[in-house]
Amino acid sequence: MPINWRTDYGVRLVYEISKKPEGTRATVRDLSGSAEVPYDYARTIVRDLVTSGIMRSFRGVGGGVELTRSPQEITILDVFRALGEPVSLALCTDAGGVCGRQDTCPMHVAIYNDLDAMMADYLGRVSFRDAVEIGSALPESAEDCR
Repeated sequence: MPINWRTDYGVRLVYEISKKPEGTRATVRDLSGSAEVPYDYARTIVRDLVTSGIMRSFRGVGGGVELTRSPQEITILDVFRALGEPVSLALCTDAGGVCGRQDTCPMHVAIYNDLDAMMADYLGRVSFRDAVEIGSALPESAEDCR
């Protein structure tokens, strides 16, 4: 399951704001810089994160974006869903219905469907607070792997 750039960027943006004290606002420009995400792309991704309810935006002096919930309550899966990223190992198990054999194919029934469920379960258990704690324990150069 290759994660597309848009979702990777979205995860990075939420990670960067999760590192800040709760309730802290950040500008999209600041987040895009620290996450190393092109600013114009970051703006469209943040707009989708606002629409999905992960972030809220504020205009004017002191404006920016902030998380709507604690980083402990926001999971990686939340960002995947907000940005439309399927959690699926194979194109044939994606909910897009590419394959008409999903109910009769032994690979779907015996392997892929369960694997997709395990991936979704894992991503749904990893919060951004968890990611920040893991990231803070890494050497600084390791965090710059983006």
